[in-house]
Amino acid sequence: MSKPRHRLPLRLLRRTLLATVAVCGLVLAGTAATAVAAPPRTSVLQGTVESGGSGLSKFSVSLYAAFVDREPRWVPLGSAKSDKNGKFRVEYAVPRGLADSDPLLFIQATRGPAMLASSIGVGLDTVPQRVVVNERTTVATGNAFAQFIDGHRIVGNRYGMTNAVGMAANLADPATGAVGSVLATTPNGTETSTLSTFNSLANAVAGCVADSVQCRTLLRTSAPPGEAPSKNVLEAVANIAKYPSFPSSRAPKGDPVFALSQRTPIYQPALREAPTSWLLFLTFTGGAYSVQDSDNLMNGPGNFAIDEQGFVWVNDNAVPQPPDEYACAGLRLLKFTPSGQPVAGTPYFGGGLSGAGYGITLDPSGRIWVGNFGFQDPPCIDPEFAAEHGSSPAQHNSVSAFGADGLPLSGPGGYKNGNISWPQGTVSDRAGNIWIANCGNDSVTMLPSGDPDRAVNIALGPTPVEGRPELKPFGATVDARGNVWIANNRGDTISVISPDGQLIDTLPGTFEGRTVLSHPVGNATDTKGNVWVANSDWLDSPCPTRLQLGEAENPSITAFRQDTRKPFPGSPFTGGGLTLPWGIAVDGNDTVWVFNFGVVPVGQTSDIPTGVSRFCGVDTRGCPEGVRTGDPISPETGYRSDALERITGGQIDPSGNIWLTNNWKRDANPVLNPFGNAIVIAVGAAAPVKTPLIGPPVPTNRR
Repeated sequence: MSKPRHRLPLRLLRRTLLATVAVCGLVLAGTAATAVAAPPRTSVLQGTVESGGSGLSKFSVSLYAAFVDREPRWVPLGSAKSDKNGKFRVEYAVPRGLADSDPLLFIQATRGPAMLASSIGVGLDTVPQRVVVNERTTVATGNAFAQFIDGHRIVGNRYGMTNAVGMAANLADPATGAVGSVLATTPNGTETSTLSTFNSLANAVAGCVADSVQCRTLLRTSAPPGEAPSKNVLEAVANIAKYPSFPSSRAPKGDPVFALSQRTPIYQPALREAPTSWLLFLTFTGGAYSVQDSDNLMNGPGNFAIDEQGFVWVNDNAVPQPPDEYACAGLRLLKFTPSGQPVAGTPYFGGGLSGAGYGITLDPSGRIWVGNFGFQDPPCIDPEFAAEHGSSPAQHNSVSAFGADGLPLSGPGGYKNGNISWPQGTVSDRAGNIWIANCGNDSVTMLPSGDPDRAVNIALGPTPVEGRPELKPFGATVDARGNVWIANNRGDTISVISPDGQLIDTLPGTFEGRTVLSHPVGNATDTKGNVWVANSDWLDSPCPTRLQLGEAENPSITAFRQDTRKPFPGSPFTGGGLTLPWGIAVDGNDTVWVFNFGVVPVGQTSDIPTGVSRFCGVDTRGCPEGVRTGDPISPETGYRSDALERITGGQIDPSGNIWLTNNWKRDANPVLNPFGNAIVIAVGAAAPVKTPLIGPPVPTNRR
């Protein structure tokens, strides 16, 4: 017989358990308190301060952290002095309460007025064991973070700052100080002048390292017109990116930055003559190639939509082909990282994609919408030709929708409700309504809340004869009141539609006896809801027929007030390198950027690089001293680069980079494949905006 078990009385058992829990709680609390009270872990960063490969002694080296996941903060972590060989060793620790963050880390090295800097990574675990700080890393950091630099501080919005780390690495390797692999290799490298421009900027900084007089010259001449000298070399580089041209009105004795670069030419290849601008234009084809072929990633990128984190969606006009082949309707949608690399899984197919043109947008829920214009060379219409070349005759009557993962939401034929016809401009408003400009039948299709089953067609004028539109709606933008402005390319008018889909106004192409609209294409809203229109003075969109026009004799842009819908005094505005304005965008400072399709007629020249034009907006606070609304900020040449072809679309990302489409080649053969195969990024050129762009741009210097 087993012995009876001894059991504790229930009351005593409860007391015992409570006491045990209390003791455990005290132990755990003590452990937590000990963890909080423990000093931050100390780490070490080693590196070299160099100029032209030689170590620089007696530089004060400081390591900083920019915290961007909460309230933006700029925090010094540690400092040291470089020895006789330029080597330094910085011991540092992240302050309590911030150890769980992934800060952006920067090195700044100073000696007198000379300064070198580098963006070295995101998060403590990604920092190289050793770094090199030199003129190239300084130029890379100054350009990529141009819109966030204020003195020695680098502070800004979360995604813009984080993404700029990758863009800086495209330009210079923080571990070695060498030219970054993106800038050094095809389709960049020696194929464009961007590498030489970058090296010339580095040479100007090298002059500052070598000579304090040259340093003071750099600080003085880099300052925005009418403002005090730059506070340091890093800010000087940033100011050159923000105000990249030195016309005779600003520098009557010639470009001072170029002159400085000639005195210490240690980095090569470098520019042999002063550029039209110091902007750095990086080219991306989706791979290490530039030659057009059927295995390219894209052929005729048309326009962009940028998501909240800075990832970039691109529509594509045509199937990739060599230059001597016909171009059939594009069947793909592309996505790039904020630093310009194709996202894994791109390109995306399906959803009814068919020769997309200018229309692409993101809605508030993150869906991507693409207007299927149906571009194709005439032989592609033949089913036998299409079958032989693995293509399909284009469709011109749908819009496609994709999820953020790149999977199609629309079926194989796209969404066709609402009498869609040769769609071009495609935009979302903040309520999630999708608006589609139907170039082929003089109307607009509205998808309420993005629902294709509730599609509504809005006539902008009399119903045209089939295939012969008289207005040719093209560009579309949404003002601060939710009204949709449609640029009518052939009609030389603007149609204004209320948020509920009513046509409320038609703005004529003449005002007080002057022409204010001339073959308008793209349009864009500024931060207050005023609308800017790009007047091509040439394009008659082929939807499907077009008139053969001569040259663009009076290319211009026009600003319309949101409240009165009348042209802003002085409109239309000219100059600034306008050749054939197509796309247009407004940045966070209300500066207006215009993207030129280049000289016309097409196919007659490849000698004249395409330029980007820049104008002072309605809010003049972001303009140089003495510059008024509509005045050009860019020189008469525009901001040119041989990296640019014929541009249609452009958008600004949270870092202030401008993304540009090389839609057609400069020397395009209109009969065979005329398209370009690249996108180009103007690094750090514009004031950042919040993305996605839905309605007026929202400035975002902080998030």
